[in-house]
Amino acid sequence: MTLLTTAVVLLAVVGAVHLLFTFGLVARIRELSELQQHGGGGHAHNTHVPRPGTVVRPFSVTGTDGAAITEADLDGPVQVGFFQVGCGPCRMLSDALVTAPPAARFVSIVHGDQDAPDATARQVAKLGALGRVAVIGVDDPVLTAFEVVAFPTLLHTHSGVVTASGTRLDDFADVTGAPTQVA
Repeated sequence: MTLLTTAVVLLAVVGAVHLLFTFGLVARIRELSELQQHGGGGHAHNTHVPRPGTVVRPFSVTGTDGAAITEADLDGPVQVGFFQVGCGPCRMLSDALVTAPPAARFVSIVHGDQDAPDATARQVAKLGALGRVAVIGVDDPVLTAFEVVAFPTLLHTHSGVVTASGTRLDDFADVTGAPTQVA
């Protein structure tokens, strides 16, 4: 009788665990469905980038040309890329952008590496082909102004409002003036 009791208890425990996993899976599917519906373009929105509709807060950062870059420079369609020196995905995205430059004006914000000034200089030179570049340090206020928390981040703005955001070029497939994916 103890063998039968043990089997019934074990079966009940396995069934309960299975039921909990099923509820968790259903909840996650609903969450992803909501993200897809509200993220636009049929893609779930990356939660580590600013959402479309985010208003860029006032900021000022000095470009490599010595002139200030501020929120006033976002007066029309402007693409803004945030890159970090030594970041593999940042390097891949910047290579793709140089290969297929965006139609909109482009501003690059590079989180430099004080211990690797040559690598920072190479990244700045490469991104300089796209437009203006600024090099920043850790916790620079420009990151807060754009609500950027991860690298790379690519934003399409229009008159100081984020209209599209992502970490890959294909996140911008439906955006006018955005770069296109290169085969």
